[in-house]
This record gives sequence, C-alpha cells and structure tokens, in this order.
Amino acid sequence: MDKSVVRNTSPVQADAEIKPRRIYEADGKDRVLLLLTWVLGFLGVSVMAGRQLPGLGITILTAAWYGVLLWYKGASGLRERVNFLMLGAVLLLALTFSLYSNLWLRSWNLVFLLVLVTVQLFQWSGQGKQPWTSPRMVVERFGLLLKGLFCHLPACWDAARSYKGDRRWLAAFVGLLLAFPLFTVALLLLTNADPYFAHVVENLTIILLLLFGSSFLRLVLGLAAVPFLFGLLYALRHPEKREGKAWELPRIDALLPGVVLAVMDLLYVFFIAVQFSVLFGGTGYLEQATGLTYAEYARGGFFQLVFVAILNLSLSLSALQIARLEGKDGKWLRSLSTLLILLSGVILVSAACRMSLYVAVYGLSFKRVLTYWGMGMLGIFFLIALLKTWRKGFCCFKVLFAVSVAGWLVLNFCNVDRLVARYNVSLYQQNSSAMIDLEYLTDSLSYDTLDILEKLPGDTGTETGETLEALLRERRQQARWDAGDWETWSLSAALAAKKK
Repeated sequence: MDKSVVRNTSPVQADAEIKPRRIYEADGKDRVLLLLTWVLGFLGVSVMAGRQLPGLGITILTAAWYGVLLWYKGASGLRERVNFLMLGAVLLLALTFSLYSNLWLRSWNLVFLLVLVTVQLFQWSGQGKQPWTSPRMVVERFGLLLKGLFCHLPACWDAARSYKGDRRWLAAFVGLLLAFPLFTVALLLLTNADPYFAHVVENLTIILLLLFGSSFLRLVLGLAAVPFLFGLLYALRHPEKREGKAWELPRIDALLPGVVLAVMDLLYVFFIAVQFSVLFGGTGYLEQATGLTYAEYARGGFFQLVFVAILNLSLSLSALQIARLEGKDGKWLRSLSTLLILLSGVILVSAACRMSLYVAVYGLSFKRVLTYWGMGMLGIFFLIALLKTWRKGFCCFKVLFAVSVAGWLVLNFCNVDRLVARYNVSLYQQNSSAMIDLEYLTDSLSYDTLDILEKLPGDTGTETGETLEALLRERRQQARWDAGDWETWSLSAALAAKKK
C-alpha cells in the first residue's frame, strides 16, 4: 500500500479538514423577506436616529416586526396560551410609547421590550431547551438571539441566489454595494485635491439633503441590517434541532442554607424590636433619643429597607431552590424561610410608613410613586414566596414572571405623572402656604401634567422668578416639536400641543 495514501487519510488530518459551509435552502417567502427586512431596517434606523427618545415610532416598528413575522412564520405557534399572552404583553408595552411621554418610563420600556420580545420569539419558535418557567431561560433566550443575528449571515446571500429568473439584477446590486465605498473614498480625495470641485460637491450635497433629507443614508444603514435581521427571522422559521436536556441545579444539604437563614432571622428580629420602640415611643422619644423629628427620620432609610427586602426575598427563594427539603432539616429550612419572609414583610411595612410620613410633608413625586409601586410588588412577591415554601411542585418563577410583566404594564397605564400633579395641586389648593415645585412638575414630568397645572393662577411664581404661564408656554412648544414628527409623536404630546 502507498504510504502517502495512509498519511493523507490519517485521523488527525481528517479532523483538520474544513467543513463545507451550510447551504440555506430558500423559497419564495424567503426571497420576499429580503425586501421586507430592508423595510424593517429602514424603520429601525429612522426610529432610533431621532433627536429624542422615540414614541409612535416604536409602536409602528413593533407592529411591523410582528406583521412580517406572522406573514413569514404563520400564527400556528400562537395557539399556545403562553405565546398569545406574551404577544399581547409585548403589544401593550409597545403601545405605551404612542400614548404617554414620560421619558424615564420610555427608557426602561425600551429595555423591557427587548427582553420580552426575545423571550416571546424563542418561546414561539420552540427552540429553547429551558422552559419559560425557569429563570435560566432568560440567559438561554439571549444566547439564541445572538446566534440568530450573527450565525446565519450567509442565509441572506443564499436566498438571493435561489432566484431562478434573470440574475443580472443581483450582479448589478452587488456591483453597487462594492462601488459605494470606492466612490466615497475617491470623492473625498477629489474634494481635497480641488477647492472648486469641493465647492460644487458641497452645494450639490445641500440640494440633495433638501430634496431627500436623511432618507438615503437611512436606506443604506437599513440595507446593512438586512443580513442580521434576515438571519434571525430565517432561524425562527427554520429552527435547528437542539439535542440534550435542560440543565438541572444540583441540590445540597439543607443545613448550610438553614444556618444562613437563622443568622439573618436573628438580625432582623433585633432590628424590628428597635423599630417598634420608635413607632410606639412617639415623637418625644425619637427627638430625645436621636435629635430627629419624624419628618427628618422619615426622609432617609426607606430605599435601604426596600433593598433589604429584595435581598431577603432572593435569599429565601435561593435557599429553597438549592436545598434538599426532605426530613426534619427540610421542615426547619421551610420554617426559617417563612420567618425570614414574615420579618421582611414587617420591614417593608416600616419602609412604607417612612415613605408616607415623608410624602405627608414634602408631597408626591414620580420616584416616590415608583417606590410605593415597588413595595407593593415586593409584598406580592413575598406571598408567592410563602406559597413556594410550603407547596410542593409550585412553579415560583412562572408566577413571578407573569406578575412582574402585569405589574409593569399597570405602572405604565396608570399615568403616574397625572397622579403626582393632581395630588400636589390639590395639596397646594387646600393649603396656600404649602410649597409646590412648579419647575419639577412642568420640566421633569411629562406633558400629561400641563392641563392640571393650568388650574393654578398663571402668575404663580417659582424659585427662579419664572411664572407658571411662561413655563407652560415653553412646555407646549416642546410638545409641538414632538408631535410634529411621526417618530417622536405621542397622544400625550399631541393633546398638549393643541392648547395655546
């Protein structure tokens, strides 16, 4: 036998051979998708390139994304209730951008919308090995998102090549893509070489910008997004089979987490005893012991107490998740976890009392309402943790996830800014000697506060000497700017812009 043949077929050399690239099969829908992803890319660039956080643009972009997805993939996966409910939550969250104008909520809604869309997409496609009831699902879904965006880039080219008709348009299109960077470099060199040519190009550029605005640049950037968007959608319609089982967390002896919970329980028993001495001792006892009034005492500390409550909730759920709960040790761990939850509830009530004392003196603000909302959500989470403690087989994360999404939607749709403005204006009208921060109510909150503030006299002054009438006039002008652009339009801005 020829030795060279043996060397050429050695296992090491065979392993080193480069595998051929995967060929992505495409049909008529895939070819149409090329154009639709360009439209999605153009919309995405247009929405995110605005001068401010987008409003109606996000609602339109989300609707367009799911419209394309429903046409491309079909609605069969939505027959499962969880997929349908997640889609409803996504659309409701996207709707808030076109209804309200609170910039803080818009910023966080962009983050939560990305998370919720990612979870919903791969739950719909059925690609995840981790069930949506597991917290590890979130990490897995984002891994699938990155894989869909960056690991299927050749699918775009294969779909274009699958066209059976005249392919000269494809050659012309690729030629344009290759010519664009060369054209740009040559143009820059020529404008630097000849001042008069640079002057002509500058004038021509101004004319083109006046005629087409930034649409051409957005079309180019949208085209650059096509391979990524197409690869993601292709992966959703043509999922790869993933073998293997979901990873299970190993269980440990209940003694270790039990000791941790016992130590924390002792600390919180001591802390609550001190708290009760303040609550039942009265204002005289507090001032004598610390030199603080009730208002000063309430001014600080509630954020730290809320953080402690979150820490305790995480600690209790983690202990129940990793420990073996059989036998006496399991019962003791459940009892210690229950005590920790109850003590945390008392700490949460203490934080709420401090917040109420503070609001009674200084009034409401968006952050204070947000704190009330957070404490209410924590109270619900503690009840869920109690169910997890004593009910075998109770799927805690499933309920926590659903309650969190529902709670965030409630916060968005209750229009917090109007609640804050209505409370503070009512307080000021009942007591004319009370202080009202007009600059905060007009500038820091959304346009939804303006019609409520109009109930106050227009000559009401601020600390900087401006009048309420001048502040309202300036804010309504800003509302007209937002309402004049479809990307930043919202119902809140449009209603505020109508009034003079």
